[in-house]
Amino acid sequence: MTRLSSLDSVARLVSAAPREACRAVGFERAMLSHIRGDRVSFASVSFEGDPIMAADFARLARAVRPRLDRCAPEHEAVVRQMPVLVRDAQTATGLFRPLTHVARTSSYVVAPIVRDGHTVGLLHADHFGTGRVLDELDRELLWTFATGIGWAMDDIAGRGTRRAADEDGEPAEEPLLTAARLGGAELDGELSGHPGRLASLTARELEVLHLMSEGASNAAIGTALVISQATVKSHVRHILRKLGAANRTEAVSLFLATGARR
Repeated sequence: MTRLSSLDSVARLVSAAPREACRAVGFERAMLSHIRGDRVSFASVSFEGDPIMAADFARLARAVRPRLDRCAPEHEAVVRQMPVLVRDAQTATGLFRPLTHVARTSSYVVAPIVRDGHTVGLLHADHFGTGRVLDELDRELLWTFATGIGWAMDDIAGRGTRRAADEDGEPAEEPLLTAARLGGAELDGELSGHPGRLASLTARELEVLHLMSEGASNAAIGTALVISQATVKSHVRHILRKLGAANRTEAVSLFLATGARR
């Protein structure tokens, strides 16, 4: 949580949170989603054991954006603001079957991310591939971590408003909710001052950036697009230059901040 709170934008926190959840709490996979209206909107995923599988799952999750009323556990977590432990995910009713099928998860935990009394996001996690059975302790640990994400968002947003106040000489309005509640406004703001940056990318560069945002390595990107790793590296260099990003992480954070989709 200290590492997440030290980040300088909510977009970077959203990108990093699933990886930190796996490392800190002991899960094999984790995914963070926004709640946007009545839909679950994918944000970021971590599965260090199989980045290609993570990228495939992220691509589907980004495309489908399921309605909450088709996802009973997620709906319960949002409304009750309590974590839910899902057992027998492949046979249980009320789940969004396309994602559970692709994820091949046998059980998972979903915990709400809450700010200012509103559920603004969800954190999913499981022990895929280990044979470990999820239990109530996993549920409580993920809930604790999700609660910490909400606090970290508050910290980062608070620093942002204080910086704005220092620069303008006037108190800045304290943001009440994260981007999930505001329909993406806070994250979209990462590029709002430079609307032409993303538009400057070629179609191929956008494809590469999409795969980068899903955690794919250069080798995986080359395989997916049927191009050499040298060509991938060239595209990455062009992307960083056009976006004004210092590294891949910053480029992906800026991209995720726009909510852009193929």
